[in-house]
Amino acid sequence: MGSSTKQFLKDTGATIPVVCGPMYPGSNPELIAAVSEAGGFGVVQPVALTSLYGHDFREGLKLIKKLTAKPFGVNFTIFGGANQKYHDQMKKWMDISIEEGVKFFLTSLGKPHEIVKIAKENNIKVYHDIPNKKVALAMVDCGVDGLNCINWRAGGQTGIQSAEKFIEDLKDIKVPLICAGGIGNKEDYKKVIEMGYAGVQLGTRFLASKECIVTDSYKKAIVNSEEKDIVWTNKVAGNNSSVIKTKDIMKGGLRTGPIINFMLKRPKLKKYARMYLMSKGLKNYSKTAFDDNVKFWQAGKGVGGIRSIETCEEIIKEYKI
Repeated sequence: MGSSTKQFLKDTGATIPVVCGPMYPGSNPELIAAVSEAGGFGVVQPVALTSLYGHDFREGLKLIKKLTAKPFGVNFTIFGGANQKYHDQMKKWMDISIEEGVKFFLTSLGKPHEIVKIAKENNIKVYHDIPNKKVALAMVDCGVDGLNCINWRAGGQTGIQSAEKFIEDLKDIKVPLICAGGIGNKEDYKKVIEMGYAGVQLGTRFLASKECIVTDSYKKAIVNSEEKDIVWTNKVAGNNSSVIKTKDIMKGGLRTGPIINFMLKRPKLKKYARMYLMSKGLKNYSKTAFDDNVKFWQAGKGVGGIRSIETCEEIIKEYKI
């Protein structure tokens, strides 16, 4: 076990360097707890916890703590220029997380400098999602404790470069690097650990778990899909998102129309276009969680290595090396 993996396990309190990434849908409390209980590390997606699964945020965290005594983290998405209501809500969730003893934050988008400051005051570790070296260096300067490297094989909002490129570009950075994307089985896992990653983040693999509350049709689609079945669309969030090719996804094409395209190309309008697309996408993916007839299925290119629906304990056990 390398020094970076040891540091990551120390930062999280996990015993196996496998993160259940925050997902919408997918991050129900039972799943988060089961991953942590099995020795991995579950990360809460607050909007999924509250809006999708209907839990009061504090009560949702308390439920996870009832299901496991093991540590877990919380994800905070930072929308630059988002409305004050969202910022106030995120700050409230952060305060509650601190009060409930959460010791790990995974931040996404934006600049996490304010979150890092609050986290350091409360002995909380912060890792940040990154798409490339430029952002990685900025995040290290911000004081984050680790980097979650979102590569082009990831499900949902995917990255723009390979896992190999991240390792090459970030070889001189002295914080743990997590490989996020394309990990479907033990062979994929061993490969990236040997590259130098401290651990891995899995999303698609945990969607196809018995504890995850999404439809059986979604889980079966993951098990029955191959890498060639994954397509990219920018209709979910304005940037590329990896999804399983279905009639629902292909209806109207994979790309946004001329008006949204215009807005996405204008810095002052881009944030509004993305917020519109994401709010629309949340409605579709909310239905996906509970309705077998809705086939908006986010998934990564690791689907080819996923062959069965298993418990989190069975999944995590495979990654013990």
